[in-house]
Amino acid sequence: MDPVQKANINAIAAALKAAGETAAETTDTETAADLINALVREPDKKKRKAMMKDYAERHKDAAKFLRDNAELINAEAEMALISAAVGSSDTEREVSYKGGRKRVTEKVRKRPPNTEAVKFLLKNRMPDKYSDKPIGDVEIEDISDIEEMLKK
Repeated sequence: MDPVQKANINAIAAALKAAGETAAETTDTETAADLINALVREPDKKKRKAMMKDYAERHKDAAKFLRDNAELINAEAEMALISAAVGSSDTEREVSYKGGRKRVTEKVRKRPPNTEAVKFLLKNRMPDKYSDKPIGDVEIEDISDIEEMLKK
């Protein structure tokens, strides 16, 4: 390896190291799950607050989308609940290479209906029929025939 190549490799390594140190100083949270894990691990309240502020600044567009499209989020949640209640199936594709040949296998996973989701869905969609404490119309039986027999 000539000295110029070695110098270039060293410069790249130094730049990568510096970038890694800078990234480590800021919050390394790309997803909400990463943020939650980082917050749980951080004992200092001020650092946690700074992490949340940094995350909010970097994800303003996502927060705005969620605020502006609340009905879309509700529809997605409703579809997930219905899917869990009735059961679903997912197809997974697995790609493998053997001897230079590509091989794709598909696996179909079936998920059975979730009884808790069914209960929740029915209680909230049809509370008059499926509530734990149904409030319905009181049916009064026609007792006029009995009254006539007693009067005789």
